[in-house]
Amino acid sequence: MRKIINNDNRIYLFLAGVFIVFAIIYPNFFTSASIKAIMTSCLLPIAAGIGFTVVMIGGNFDLSIGSVINAGAVVAIGEFNRFYKIFGGSDENTGGMVGAWVLAFLFASLIGCGIGAINGFLVAKVKVHSFIVTIGMLTAVTGFVYTYTAGNTLSSKSSVLVELIDKSLVKAPYIEMVTPRFLVVVGLVILFEIVLVKTKWGYDLFMVGSNKEASFYAGIKNESKVFWSFVFSGFTAALGGALFAVSMNAAVPNYGERGMPPLMLVLASTIIGGTVMTGGSGSVVKTMFAVITLQSIFSGLMSMGMGFDAQVLAAGGVLGAVVLYESYSLYRQDLRRGERPALLPEAEEMKRVLKA
Repeated sequence: MRKIINNDNRIYLFLAGVFIVFAIIYPNFFTSASIKAIMTSCLLPIAAGIGFTVVMIGGNFDLSIGSVINAGAVVAIGEFNRFYKIFGGSDENTGGMVGAWVLAFLFASLIGCGIGAINGFLVAKVKVHSFIVTIGMLTAVTGFVYTYTAGNTLSSKSSVLVELIDKSLVKAPYIEMVTPRFLVVVGLVILFEIVLVKTKWGYDLFMVGSNKEASFYAGIKNESKVFWSFVFSGFTAALGGALFAVSMNAAVPNYGERGMPPLMLVLASTIIGGTVMTGGSGSVVKTMFAVITLQSIFSGLMSMGMGFDAQVLAAGGVLGAVVLYESYSLYRQDLRRGERPALLPEAEEMKRVLKA
């Protein structure tokens, strides 16, 4: 599999540079409380970015994740309230409350998987372009969310899990961001990274994204890989939305309409993290660090008194620079296609002889 991006460590260097610059400009930037706030704000886009990266590695896009996040959020809160009432409606009934949350997360995950399955079927089997399919799904799911909530904000009838999900498990500086929600999201990142780089399924997906025709002749079931990549995307987006809603004790039908839309943040982070837009190369771990990088930039700009417009400008500038870099790398690679490095010294010697 040919290498497309030469600088594999660029996101780590970029993140280190961002921290150094803002630590110099704004000394309070690199405090334990600041780091925890940055990491907490990263958890939702990291979760959604896992599946989005998997889909993009396979050579497709899932532009419906913003609406799937909202669907997972409202279904988790709405179904918890429903089962909480069925099971007695009291925090003293611990078994009933736990059962209500388990069912709520199950329903939220299933709705995400179902949306992803529809996307995957239409892209893999019906052969409709992923851009068209997922834009249409975005509209359809948004309609479902508004119908489910009647356009209203849903609030949880119990705050027990809310108090626990973002509670620091380690009371020590700079690792206070280790919470139950943090562990779930990081666990998903590790799991999917292992699947991508250590399993045949992951290797096959990279092959599908690199060259669908070659992967087909190699005996890889392209349609299956594409289908399941969308299912995973729906699952991680919905679960991320559900976890976020629980942490906020509420779910709104229009999250992301004000401020930076989750889709744009995830898309920018995935590309900045090194996942190639044409497929065949990428990493969910690097997407995670790209999310942290962008959120660190946003936090630093806010600390300097700058508003949302500066955040959007910064994200666009970073994304534009990375896209230009990738375009230049592809251009240089195309120029060198067909060269045989072992013969280059002889070719240079022949040129000198002919000139003499």
